[in-house]
Amino acid sequence: MLVLDRDSRVALMALAACALLLLGLIALAGESPLRVLAILIGDGFLTRAGLADALVRSIPLTLTGLGVALSFRAGVFNIGVDGQLLIGAALAMACAPILGPLPSALALPLLLLAGTLGGAIWGGIAGILKARFGANEIIATIMLNYIAIQMVSWLIRGPLQEPMGIFPRSEKLTASLRLPILFDGTRLSAGLIVAALACVAVWFLVARSRYGYALTVTGKNADAARYGGIQPAVIAFSVLCLSGALAGLAGIVEVSGLHGRLQEGFAGGIGITAIAVALLARLSPLWVPVAAFGFAGLYVGSDAIARLTAVPFPLVHVIEGTIVLAFLVLQIMPKAKDL
Repeated sequence: MLVLDRDSRVALMALAACALLLLGLIALAGESPLRVLAILIGDGFLTRAGLADALVRSIPLTLTGLGVALSFRAGVFNIGVDGQLLIGAALAMACAPILGPLPSALALPLLLLAGTLGGAIWGGIAGILKARFGANEIIATIMLNYIAIQMVSWLIRGPLQEPMGIFPRSEKLTASLRLPILFDGTRLSAGLIVAALACVAVWFLVARSRYGYALTVTGKNADAARYGGIQPAVIAFSVLCLSGALAGLAGIVEVSGLHGRLQEGFAGGIGITAIAVALLARLSPLWVPVAAFGFAGLYVGSDAIARLTAVPFPLVHVIEGTIVLAFLVLQIMPKAKDL
């Protein structure tokens, strides 16, 4: 006999209530819940175009999710991924005119390195505020997000604006600075390879290095870490730099592999989704890409629902939230006991 603890029962009741509400709202919109579900899964995961688009969207989510997972493992709550992503992309684009004349084999890695450095610097600012002055990293990183947004807005209307000065966006990257497309007829770039390599590198850092051990110990018990000779302040600064570096890399990979230029809103909402990705992956670097792909497919399927049905777009977000809640319930269910 399966017996659920109180938390599991509450979670299941909440999920059932959300599911009933969702079914009712879809019915009120004049659509069949089964048809909506079929479109969500079919267009998000089972078609060639949907699968390719989901992989495209999963690239920045994977890189930023890895950064969030690293910082959260250390007990440092980096909420500034969006700002770090923007600054990384902006610094790399500022370096693009210098790198453009170089051979692609040299220019492209340097461009990615510039984006990584930009994100690390922006994350490091929050790290200094926390390590040196004891500032709350949640507030610091959120405030830095707003500064980054306004800085990028100024840059694409000023120093980095395209030569015609008509649109608020940068000049398009030269071919030598674009990530190559992996499959003809898709938008899937070599950013997928960058994300895969980043997963392996972060896994090795977490599972096979002394620094990864220090991160985990600090996140579980800062006092015990301090007693063992680990300095939590140093860990906080370094992990915010690393987390920001991965976000900055995501920013320039998104620009180089997909958009080709810096513009407003090119990566809106990635930072918040990255937090959900990292949490659903239970902060495991190897599960982050799986969670990222799940979210990406969900977004692609949700777009298809908005196009092909009469379901209002805000209701699409309700569908997404209900599915996320289902994943959370699956994480709680291991508390059930077999008697």
